Amino acid sequence: MHTFSGPILLATDLSARGDRALDRAVLLARQLKTSIIALHVVESQARAMLTPPRPVAEREAQAQRTLLRDLEGLDVQIRVLVKNGDPVRALRQAADENGCCLIVAGVARDETLGRILLGTTVEKLVREAHQPVLVVKRRAPRPYRNALVASDFSEGSRHALRAVLALLPVSGLTLFHAFDLPGNRKDDITAKGFQRTAEEAAAEFLEATPELHGRDKPRVQVAAGIPERVLTDYADQTNAELLVTGSHGSTGLTRTAIGSVADALIEKAPCDVLVVRQQVR
Repeated sequence: MHTFSGPILLATDLSARGDRALDRAVLLARQLKTSIIALHVVESQARAMLTPPRPVAEREAQAQRTLLRDLEGLDVQIRVLVKNGDPVRALRQAADENGCCLIVAGVARDETLGRILLGTTVEKLVREAHQPVLVVKRRAPRPYRNALVASDFSEGSRHALRAVLALLPVSGLTLFHAFDLPGNRKDDITAKGFQRTAEEAAAEFLEATPELHGRDKPRVQVAAGIPERVLTDYADQTNAELLVTGSHGSTGLTRTAIGSVADALIEKAPCDVLVVRQQVR
């Protein structure tokens, strides 16, 4: 089973909405009995262009003071880092150098420009980081109780399943597979045939996952349609707290590269999203 061994890297932009990612990182640190490294990246003035010019050292010092104030009194061990430069490069380097097991990042949806900048950073980070990346969207009042695991039955999606098994009990998991129907064959008989085939493939996939041997299996849900659309609809209908996906797969969620599905889920999912690369650290 994939184990989360090592500190959690929290990417923070010092915004009020970033508190959601901080709260989730603290809950996970308690659950996994690990520490947090809180990293804020001060972008170069040429990249940022959103604030009046100030010396880098001054901006770094202010970020350090803000982080230390916000993190004061928490019951988990937290180390604060402030770096200057490209955010994705700095996050990758900090995660690798410190042996981090997970990167936690938030999204800024309320401010259009902030959403574009931070969204681009998160999507690039998901593609390039060696560690699983958790994108936090909701408030974190408690540990995760349920999760929806997107699967195309590839080894990439098996790694994603393994990762979430370290965070939640099997009873809280649902394995979700989306399938396409041929353009000229959308009748009920064809749909039922595809659904039956998908359900059989899901059962074989779970049976071939060693971490589930001798244990109850996750629930299985299959549906016809565009993967990111049916996934987000189902997550919304069932009030899923976490959506888990691999960053790439061999076949995609049938005809769609799972990496592009992951990008779409980060933007559209109504809940937090955990993206796991096939070769996790």
